[in-house]
Amino acid sequence: MAKRAARTSAKTAPAAAHPAAPGTWPRWVPAAVYAVATLVLFRAFIFSSDMLYGSDTLSLGYAARLFYAEALRAGTFPFWNPLILGGTPFLESLAGGDSLYPTSLLLLFVEPYRALGWKLVVHVFLAGLFMYGWLRALGSGRPAALVAGLAYLMAPFMVSLVYPGHDGKLFVTALTPLAFWAAERVLTGGGARWFAALAGTVGVVILSTHFQMAYFLFGALGVYMIVRTAAAARVGEGAAAGRRALLFLGAALLGAGVAAVQLLPAVDYVTESSRRTATTTAATSDVEGVAYSSSYSLHPEEALGFLAPEFVGNGVADGADWASGTYWGRNPIKLGHPYFGVVVLLLAGVGLLVRARGVVHWTLFGIGTVAFLYGLGTHTPVWRVFYEVVPGISLFRAPDMVVFLTGFAAVTLAGLGLDALLAPDGLRWKGVQRWMWGLVGLLGLLTVLAASGILQSFWLAVVYPQADPGRIDRLTRLQPYLVRGFAVSTVLVGLAAGLMVLYRDARVSAGGLIAGLALLVGIDAIRIDDTFITTFDVRTWAAPDPNMRFLEGQESATDPWRLLSLAPPIGQDVKPALYGLELAAGHHPNDLARYRELIGMQGSGRPENLLANPTLLRLLNVRYLLWPQAQLGGPPMEGVQPLAATQLQDGRIYEAVYPWNDLPRARLVADAVIQPDDQAVAYMMSPAFDPTTQVVLPETPPRPLPGGPVQGEVTWETRGINAMTLRVRSDREALLVVADNWYPAWSARVDGQAAPVLRAYHTLRAVPVPAGESTVEMYYDTASLRGPFLLSLVSLLLLGVALVWPALRRGRSGDGESAA
Repeated sequence: MAKRAARTSAKTAPAAAHPAAPGTWPRWVPAAVYAVATLVLFRAFIFSSDMLYGSDTLSLGYAARLFYAEALRAGTFPFWNPLILGGTPFLESLAGGDSLYPTSLLLLFVEPYRALGWKLVVHVFLAGLFMYGWLRALGSGRPAALVAGLAYLMAPFMVSLVYPGHDGKLFVTALTPLAFWAAERVLTGGGARWFAALAGTVGVVILSTHFQMAYFLFGALGVYMIVRTAAAARVGEGAAAGRRALLFLGAALLGAGVAAVQLLPAVDYVTESSRRTATTTAATSDVEGVAYSSSYSLHPEEALGFLAPEFVGNGVADGADWASGTYWGRNPIKLGHPYFGVVVLLLAGVGLLVRARGVVHWTLFGIGTVAFLYGLGTHTPVWRVFYEVVPGISLFRAPDMVVFLTGFAAVTLAGLGLDALLAPDGLRWKGVQRWMWGLVGLLGLLTVLAASGILQSFWLAVVYPQADPGRIDRLTRLQPYLVRGFAVSTVLVGLAAGLMVLYRDARVSAGGLIAGLALLVGIDAIRIDDTFITTFDVRTWAAPDPNMRFLEGQESATDPWRLLSLAPPIGQDVKPALYGLELAAGHHPNDLARYRELIGMQGSGRPENLLANPTLLRLLNVRYLLWPQAQLGGPPMEGVQPLAATQLQDGRIYEAVYPWNDLPRARLVADAVIQPDDQAVAYMMSPAFDPTTQVVLPETPPRPLPGGPVQGEVTWETRGINAMTLRVRSDREALLVVADNWYPAWSARVDGQAAPVLRAYHTLRAVPVPAGESTVEMYYDTASLRGPFLLSLVSLLLLGVALVWPALRRGRSGDGESAA
């Protein structure tokens, strides 16, 4: 029994470290190698003063971070963002994205447009170090860990996230090996500091605010913990393994506590107030929910792209020829790539042929495979099983996000495979040869089939017969590039296999093998990465044109107004927010659902109700329109003259600012019309609605209103981000209506006494005021955030104790020895 337990333990434990060459090197070598690789990847950004391009960064991220940085530098933490879509909660709606994430401190010391790029650069560099540490924790030698760290650092499934501006995804991807590294140390008795490292990693992953990626990562960590614990229990180490599993769970809970100030308010907001409730918790049918949650899956085209990344093309603008407007797959857009490299794939297969492979190998293989099948969405039953069984999956879309776990597992197995190759008799060599030359043969066959057009014809006839003419045309234009892609993959895998054979035959040294494989891994990755890393001159892009200069000149703290920008993308433009202009529309992934209903905006579409009904524009305090005349024609109304304009080279108006007859941001109304939520918007779109005299409420106000026109005056005394003060004079009891979004955190005082903030016009605010003169204070009450903040504070203190606990114990032990 003891011998059996020893054999089983050897299979379940990570492989032991060995000195298989090349010889030892200074500890700084991996960091230096990864720094050089990062420098090569981001050379255009690092050696310039430009901005690192990100599609989502320009559509919202930059404006939100600039607003946040300016508020902090002025000494205010913004709990409300008034700039887009009638205003949104800042922290709860994730309006600032990763505002509490540690690297956001860069916003205080570096120009925001540069800070956004440096955050990504730093994470890509750290990803290499984290992968190196994770492989070392598994017992890998330094050479194999070095190559694995380089492969992960340069992996296109992470680096390509730069172009779409998916910062949160990149952060979680970079932190994944750190999370597994810390978990491994906790599960193998690493002590209090590794407990703190795991808790801290969980906390910062949550603070990245990409909860879907965090959910996938934590699920994979949980599976790893369960399997490792069960394996240890099988060999008689159940008690110790159980204690360590409890420490693992404790670290996870402590990490969630660290991030509670961001996590708890955001979860409550997304499920109760966000526009996402319409496609998740409030989906009207199972079909609708499934369609939403399975959108942006991988498809067979993307799957074959794991062998030749050019196969499916891409949607990058002005990038490499193979990736510029060539995406012919089934998703609406494609701006990243899930590729992790054919050289990594080759080595990952070798990792499954290690003689001493055990639970770590098979667990990672299982995680990577299930993640890949899940990412394929409805093409396999795996995603649907998770959708039906696992809590929270129905809240997410884009199953293809999960393939970062496939890439992580592949790189880890590749490192373990290379480590075994460097060890005497570490591999089943005959199996390795069959795998290597089989992969080379498959890629060569696909190259021939692609060059002859047979592969594409088969695909369109059998795999994707629904492809429309536009997609077929893009595939046709992609023909030379996808042939080249298969050919390059064949050559790279053939060279890597040849190196491995030469090393096995003692014709290449271990150092030569490591250097050669590192070079091939780098070439394989950078041929894709370069497409997704580009810079541009943000100062030229953000310089105000005549329209913006005119609008900036109209700003007033005591007479606020809104702009409806219909500049492309129509209804989604947020660029005017860079100048502090408040927008009636705009882009936000988690804006308030009721406001969306009021303006009639679906997804990234137009605010149809604002375009169809001038009354709503008045109601929302829209004083100016930014009208794209070259695109929509114009002017928007007959006889109206532009107040400012930009022109094309031929003299025609490109975009112009036109006036609108808005209602004041704050005004008095005394005639209430009661309309339930499901009828309020329709009523306000009807001719019966008079916004100058009527206030639409979902229920009877606390005190009856006398009706009739109000004689009075409203004066702004102060108006800040989180609070405002108004002086009111009214000839009767009335409602002070403020055309800003209602949210439960907004509270009010009238003459120092608490007053309710009613929800008016479906989504705006109203405060009851008495006849006569009064002072109304409206402020964002952070009471709901105090509990989460306290929980985060206590958790941080416990984390600090865990970090210093080993030193405290050593200190007490030393005192005892001295006393003795």
